[in-house]
Amino acid sequence: GAYAVTGVVNEALYQGSATGLLAVARATQAVHFSAIPEQTATNAHGLSATADSGLAVGFSVLSGPASITGGTNLSFSGAGQVSVVASQPGDVNWNAAPDVTNTFGVIKAAAMVALTNLSQTYNGAARVVTAATAPEGLAVEITYDGNAWAPTNAGAYAVTGVVNEALYQGSVTGLLAVARATQAIHFSAIPE
Repeated sequence: GAYAVTGVVNEALYQGSATGLLAVARATQAVHFSAIPEQTATNAHGLSATADSGLAVGFSVLSGPASITGGTNLSFSGAGQVSVVASQPGDVNWNAAPDVTNTFGVIKAAAMVALTNLSQTYNGAARVVTAATAPEGLAVEITYDGNAWAPTNAGAYAVTGVVNEALYQGSVTGLLAVARATQAIHFSAIPE
């Protein structure tokens, strides 16, 4: 701030005085925000940064599939590039620090996929393959020789299962074998 200053000589043999203005400028500060390594979408990351002033640093998501809760807990809603800004606005003694931005990648977590019902027999209906995932309950897109529909006829079909989730990725391939159905001929006896 600015302060009026008065100086008065305090001596038995001398006298004198002067006035002036003391200007105390705000100090400059910087924010120290370490780089954030690549993250996995299912993890959370605790944000940490310091300012030269010792004042608290705030965070905000500039872009990407992320959100901040509790001021420092960063979580993700998908994969992609995320940019997080650390800022310190200053106070009566400190100027605002220049913002520091960290940009990093977020990848999907790995999921395990297993195909089931790969051996079936022709019965006139579509022969559908199912999938199990770990973690359980993930959506899996299944294709048969590159088609979205399940085959009906007997034969061998290349099957691919791909996890279709915002936070997880995984795939598996297999072979659907549809065996021919057995049949019988009913030939009634011919009377004499």
